[in-house]
Amino acid sequence: MFNSKLSIHCILLIFWAVFLTSCLHQSSSALTGKWKETRGKANIEFFENRTFKIVDNMGMTVSGTYSINDKGNVRFEIKHKDDSTEIIDAKVSIAEDEMILNFCDTGEIEKYRKIEADH
Repeated sequence: MFNSKLSIHCILLIFWAVFLTSCLHQSSSALTGKWKETRGKANIEFFENRTFKIVDNMGMTVSGTYSINDKGNVRFEIKHKDDSTEIIDAKVSIAEDEMILNFCDTGEIEKYRKIEADH
């Protein structure tokens, strides 16, 4: 009796781990690609290897890595030239070709549309 309960718990744990990994992968793949801000010139590109590149409205480029937590929020880690790291967290929502980033520290909201990547 004890072994069958343990087996059921192990199966449920494995199922949960696979499900969570699948959800995180889907969230990441939904981000992958190039996005242009709807009210400006800024764009952001997410790559499959969990890196990103941002070009702001003034033409300044920053890059780094990103991760997605279990709530679907994105964390940007920007490595500066002086070896300091800046971390920015944002709630992200994606519907079709529109992405909305709501930055946790400032409350600022940015809207983007998916575009074709440069070749």
